[in-house]
Amino acid sequence: MRLTRARIFLATGMLVAGAVTTTALAVSPAAAVSTQVVIVNCGGHGQVKPASYDIGCIANELLAKMKWTSWRTSAFGHGDLKVNNCTPTCAHGKFISYPVLLVAWRARPWPHHLGQRYFSRLTWIFTAKRPGHVPAAQTIVLPATR
Repeated sequence: MRLTRARIFLATGMLVAGAVTTTALAVSPAAAVSTQVVIVNCGGHGQVKPASYDIGCIANELLAKMKWTSWRTSAFGHGDLKVNNCTPTCAHGKFISYPVLLVAWRARPWPHHLGQRYFSRLTWIFTAKRPGHVPAAQTIVLPATR
């Protein structure tokens, strides 16, 4: 059988199509989902590189001005921890800002989100002044749902 240019192109196209189909079938359904690790916010939504985070969802302590320099299996950044002084009351208190370094870590499978992971720990390290009653570094457990 003599191979013509058309037959060679047709055969090459079929080989490429077969390879693409085989590769697509070899990839698990979970791999089709985003591989970015998230932080779960108060609404229960996952966020990649959030700019703020309400600790405890009560608005008396929150992380603000968050900037991330790395976001992989661990995330590194900086921001401000804003703490309500609750003086005279928490409703009328003033927020005091403390600069912190941030580390989001311990990525875990995110329940009910096939193939997704969330950071289950967040550590902040004070870089300057800090509230007198807290250590220089704190770690909190981040929930998978809120």
